[in-house]
Amino acid sequence: MENPQTGEMRHTSSAYLTFVAIGEGGKPVAVAPVIAESQEEERRYHEAGRRREQRLATRNAFARSTAPSVADLVR
Repeated sequence: MENPQTGEMRHTSSAYLTFVAIGEGGKPVAVAPVIAESQEEERRYHEAGRRREQRLATRNAFARSTAPSVADLVR
């Protein structure tokens, strides 16, 4: 964000995007892996992996806690 009176710039937000390559059959296809070109990119790449692991762990824990048991299904 820029203060129009002073010209001071301040970081206000970041976003993480996921892109998926789609092949001719309309299905996701593999692409070449990301190659970090700086220490900053290397750090961000590894942080993304940790965020993904946490997101999947949270999703799996939520799915286990909300899934009905077999006993619940046969009542």
